[in-house]
Amino acid sequence: MSLRTHSFILSLIIVAVVGTVGSLLYKRTGAYYLQEIRTTTTGYARSASLLVDGDAYEGFAKEEGGYGALPAFNEACERIGAFMGVDGRINRICTMSRTDRPNTWKIVLDVALPEKVSGNGVMSELGKATFLDKAQEVTTRPVIQKALDGPIADGEFYKDRRGWWLSAYSPILNSRNRAVGIIRVKISADTIKREMAKTRNSILLSSVLIAALVLVVLYVHASRLAKRMDPGATSSEEKQVVRQKQRRLGAGENAVGLVTSVDSITENSAKGFDKLSILSRIADISASSSDLGQALDTSIKLALEATNSTRGAIFLMRETGEGIELATSHGIEGMERVGEECFVGTRRLPTALERDPEVHVQTWLDLTGCTRCFFLKIRDSLRGVFLLNPSVEDEEFLQTLMTEISFGVEIARLLRDAITDTTTGLFMKRYFQIQLDRETKRSRRYKVGLSLLMLDIDHFKMVNDTCGHQCGDLVLREIGKIITGSVRKTDVVARYGGDEMVIILPDATRESASMVANRILKGVQEKEFRYEGKSVKLTVSMGISNMTGEEPLSSEQLLRLADSALYKAKEAGKNTVCVV
Repeated sequence: MSLRTHSFILSLIIVAVVGTVGSLLYKRTGAYYLQEIRTTTTGYARSASLLVDGDAYEGFAKEEGGYGALPAFNEACERIGAFMGVDGRINRICTMSRTDRPNTWKIVLDVALPEKVSGNGVMSELGKATFLDKAQEVTTRPVIQKALDGPIADGEFYKDRRGWWLSAYSPILNSRNRAVGIIRVKISADTIKREMAKTRNSILLSSVLIAALVLVVLYVHASRLAKRMDPGATSSEEKQVVRQKQRRLGAGENAVGLVTSVDSITENSAKGFDKLSILSRIADISASSSDLGQALDTSIKLALEATNSTRGAIFLMRETGEGIELATSHGIEGMERVGEECFVGTRRLPTALERDPEVHVQTWLDLTGCTRCFFLKIRDSLRGVFLLNPSVEDEEFLQTLMTEISFGVEIARLLRDAITDTTTGLFMKRYFQIQLDRETKRSRRYKVGLSLLMLDIDHFKMVNDTCGHQCGDLVLREIGKIITGSVRKTDVVARYGGDEMVIILPDATRESASMVANRILKGVQEKEFRYEGKSVKLTVSMGISNMTGEEPLSSEQLLRLADSALYKAKEAGKNTVCVV
């Protein structure tokens, strides 16, 4: 076999290897992109389901049309409409409920964009679709049936005349934690498909260039080797020996070049996967977190990791819209929030935004030691400011990262408003009941402890009668603060009704739950409640129920036990804790 023939065969092998590597990288990238948008969309569906009051929905879903006259229906539409405005890729959110016919569901609530909209994810103003009460046969959509058991997304993108899409579904739960319907979130996948196409073209182009370069190098190298053959070697045996030596040399050099080229592609792809992974994790948190503080803490840590930053701070717009306030920070020595003001050491950061916020950017950077300032916006509306010192120079990635964090801030705020009591800032009863059911199931499954604490304010009616309901609201807020300051971040504190509050304590024994209860008891006892010159001293009574995971207790039974313990605490003279 001649040297050129040998080089040609080697070239074909190298081209095949490069093509295979490129194909594998493209498939891996596509899987990452798909998983990222599935995670985001599933999180959106889970969050959107929490915006719908399951008990109210169960009531108006039984009606045959005429939903628009129902306040609960209009409230749900408003919440869903606001949620759609968070991410410009969301095209439609609707709810569906079963009908009497097998495998047939009807659309109950439908908030969507006008039909004449391009599929590029750019949204125009919201409009309500006209598909209410439309029945749909879902035999060919098993994903809808599966959504009754938990959030789930389509396995693949789908296409219509307006572009590429992906949908996710989540159950709408009532206060008994029973699925009374499902919610569907439809999101544009055009941007992802364009990114996948760009990645495919980039990998294809790189593979072709590498293969062409290898072919040229091998051809030139083979020609040179042929000329370098020892002219004194006359016998065929000697020429054969020379050829074998030169082939080994050429193959070794080409192998090194190939490995270097493939390593380059792999390294670039790995960096892209790392970025996608970070964005996916932030998107998951952004789309499903109802705890604004936790979402911000996790987001800043992931953002600093993704950008190789050593310091950062997130400021959010005040509820009044008159300025910003520190929400969380990391790595900035001496930074603290004092009331509505923010200080770094003894120097105060400007937080009033009566003028263009751009005028404060350099001052913020100088005081914090950060190098970049990003404005967190939702549809051109300022939601906050993110300061950090990134060493990453990929501007597109940084902007995408800030967009995801902006989404997270807005979604967490919407969820907080939807599931928290406006008077106390604690969770609502319906959210508590959903969480209690989940925790009791978790306790039974993993055989871990679970405690439930029920609290009632002693003689609270007297406060309302003598000091007024506004004073009563202040007492509820202050006691709520005492409770949240006495428990862990993983515990769930809710207002159960009136002056009753409940606390879910996962992984807590009777003893540890009693310690928490006594800490709250003491905190309230020592607190002096002041309102308009009046001073009020109060006490609370508490009942505790517990399960180890071995008992077949339901959430309703655990709640009844806690209520019974509270009744005994009241009968024992109040200002005490009773455990059953």
